Order: sequence, then structure tokens, then C-alpha cells
Amino acid sequence: MQNAPTFSHTVSAHFVQGMLAFMRAQRGGGGVADTLASAGIPLSLMAQPDARITRQQYVALYKSVAAQLDDEMLGLWSRPIRSGTLKYLMLSLLDTPTVMVALNRFVRFWNLLLDDYRLQMTRKNDMVRLALIARTPASNANPLGHGLMMKLVHGVTSWLLGREVAVHKVEFCFARPRYVQDYIFLFPGGVSFDAADTSIYLDEKDCASAFKREKHALWGFLKRAPEDWTFAAVNRTSLAAKTRIFLEPRIEEAITIQDLADALHLSVRNLTRKFAEEGTGFQTVKDDLRRDIAVHKLTHSNVTVAALALDLGFSNSAVFCRAFKQWTGNSPTAYRKGARDKE
Repeated sequence: MQNAPTFSHTVSAHFVQGMLAFMRAQRGGGGVADTLASAGIPLSLMAQPDARITRQQYVALYKSVAAQLDDEMLGLWSRPIRSGTLKYLMLSLLDTPTVMVALNRFVRFWNLLLDDYRLQMTRKNDMVRLALIARTPASNANPLGHGLMMKLVHGVTSWLLGREVAVHKVEFCFARPRYVQDYIFLFPGGVSFDAADTSIYLDEKDCASAFKREKHALWGFLKRAPEDWTFAAVNRTSLAAKTRIFLEPRIEEAITIQDLADALHLSVRNLTRKFAEEGTGFQTVKDDLRRDIAVHKLTHSNVTVAALALDLGFSNSAVFCRAFKQWTGNSPTAYRKGARDKE
């Protein structure tokens, strides 16, 4: 139960829509179609409310949009965050003695750039809170922008210390989204919504720690951006994550919730209650894992649909095709064709 999953969690197409919103306004549908093609994302997926993309597609799209707009935050804030901003931010942190001082500089840096929000750092009850505070009551929270800023805080802190830093909780000032499971996956610690401000809570001991990072190590972090600070630290402690880890090597088998309960030394009743507290269920997690494996293999391998159906524990390819279309809005064949059209 300790190993990390082999297959990357896929990401809701709602994040893609958020990344493309400013570009769509600036360059129209043609620019959006070209950008999607460059990232290997089928245009047809954008019309499907339940579409998913792979981690690799997400990173490729982010890089493409950032480069075309010359905005490392994709037009999500009141002014562009020009190319090179993250590099100079990170360079400014390297000579600080502790993470706390680095975070203070991080806050001051962003507050020179943002007009609509300001970052605020406070300490209380052995926790350090970094919050996005609206500068005016009329500010409208952009969910993707707020999520990226919280990921950046955690990703930068973890990189400075060379390990994944614990997160007590993350609060968002917007309503609970339909694709809430993506937030549960992306953010270690508890996630809640409808808060007064968007905030992330870190351990004060971690923030008080000294660190030493050299410039040569920074270049790889910047080259891979946003992959490291978006995906390197994800939630592996939730029941959904533990269930995925248990199910993945057994995905061909007819695993039941009783099998999982036995493995976790819980009763089925307690397990069901814990799933409900996370807003999910055993079958939902199992289907999500099947979906993610299917999307990954359709995008990155030549496995036949029939073989993939058997690998995922379906009785036949027809049942698998119906399930895949329900998950993504496309048939497996159409999804693969769309993903390969750019090649």
C-alpha cells in the first residue's frame, strides 16, 4: 500500500478551458485550435463536460499558452506575468537563510506584480498561512489562478527544502466545483471551499528550517515548470489515493469494497463513511482509475481497444466502450485518433 501509482492522474478539461480563456479572447477560435493541437489535445474534447487530459498534455498546453501570451500565469491575473518572472523570483530566494524569510520575499515579490489581489503571510497555532486577499470587494476569484498560486507556494517551499512539505489544509474562496476530485488529488491536506479567502496552511517548523540550494539545481526546476510545482507534490494520503494504489496492480481482478476494507483493516461501513466524507465512493474511484489508465494507454501506446478492455477488467470491448464514452464523451477510437492527429 506504500507505492505511488504508476499511471498519472488525468486532469479535468475544465482546467484546459481556464488556461485557454484569455487566449480565446485575444486570438479567437483559430488560435485556440492551434494551441490545443500543439499540446496533442483533441479539439473535440472541449465540447465534452467530462473530458480528461493527461498530465503531459496539461504541461504541454501550459507551456504553449505561456509562451504565446508571454505570460507565465496565462492571463489569469490583472496584468501579465512576463516570461522570466519565475526565474528572477526563484533567484531572489536562494540567498535567504530560512524558508520563512524566503516566503516573506515571495509575498513581497508577488505584491509588486498583482493589482487585484495581494498575498498575506501570518503565523498562528504552529502554522504559517499564506492567503490571497482581494484588494477591492469587486474582485472576482479565478479558480485556476487561485489554484495555481497555492500550488506555486507549496511547490516552491518543497523545492527549497528538497522534500515534499506537509500541508495542513487549503481553503478556496470560490464554490465547490463539479470536478472537486481533481482538487483533492492535487492538494495534499484537506481541501475546502466557500472560504472568505483562498489560503494554504504550512507547518511552522518547516518554514523555520534552513536550506541550501544552488543555482545549477534551479535550472532544471525552471525548465520543467510548471510540472514540478503542479504535480510533484500531490495528495497520497486521502482514502481515494490509497484506494487507487491498492487497485492499480489488481485492476484486472473483480476487487470488491470488502477486499479493500480487509486490506485497510476497516469495516465496510466505516470505509463507506470515509468515502462519503471525501465526497466519493469505491466504484467512483475504481472507475476514475480505469479511465485514467485508458486515457494514458490510448494516448501513449498502440494497445488494441479489445486488449485494453480486458486489461481493465471489463467483460468485453463493447462494455468498455460504453463506459469510456460516459467518462470522456468520446469513444476510445475517436479519443485516440484525436490525440494522434497532431503527430
